[in-house]
Amino acid sequence: MVLIAITVHERAELVRHCFATAAELILPEGSEIVVHDDASPTLDTARLISDAGLSASLERMPVRKGASGMITEVWRSFLASHHEHLLFLDSDMIINRDAVGAGLEQLAGFEGLLSLYNSILHAGDAVGPDLVSKRRIGNAGTLWNRSLVRLALERVGGKPYIDDRYCELFNAMKVPLAATTRSRVQHLGIHGENYHPYGGLDHGSGFVPDSPAQSAALVYAHDHLLSRQQAFLPSASWLRARRDKSLWRRLTRRLSQRAK
Repeated sequence: MVLIAITVHERAELVRHCFATAAELILPEGSEIVVHDDASPTLDTARLISDAGLSASLERMPVRKGASGMITEVWRSFLASHHEHLLFLDSDMIINRDAVGAGLEQLAGFEGLLSLYNSILHAGDAVGPDLVSKRRIGNAGTLWNRSLVRLALERVGGKPYIDDRYCELFNAMKVPLAATTRSRVQHLGIHGENYHPYGGLDHGSGFVPDSPAQSAALVYAHDHLLSRQQAFLPSASWLRARRDKSLWRRLTRRLSQRAK
């Protein structure tokens, strides 16, 4: 029914919280959880799966793929399976017990890409009691059907900044993008490939824990962040780098489009 793909790379403490909440998921019959380890040098992923009591299979990449590469790998694995839907869950996220059911209910009347994560960094417009239309959504927390995965894999698979690319593709093709108004997953990560200091930290709006494991994870993240506040204050050099990176992305995309 639903394939839940959890991508991990190092950061054992966050992975523990992610697995603890994933182990509590209420899933439709026939669903499956697969952990995809992106060639972690030190992470004992199998041990963490066992410690969490998580019923999941493990696939380990022989070499590091990075965020975009892992999305492509998961798409291919999903299309080779019998499942109807794919849910991405990053290792620095926790998830409500009823998240999958809530997402499937929304998909019953929605023909597009749905995110269970309502990021404060991506603005949107309310289109229902629990749905926000957006021009862009990040990949974490997205719930896919097979036709959208086939389309995205064919058109942008293997390319960098892959979530930016498939959002642009879907916008051009009038495929709607939306998020649940109340996030059913929450972001805990601070350090990592997509790390940002205060002012740029990603956060899912309206998340409400529905288990002690989720509450414990939020306490951990709150303590970790607030006890190390100075480390996460934006510097002038970081702000310049963020601006320059955004400009570079836009320029390379435009050059790529002209070359086609």
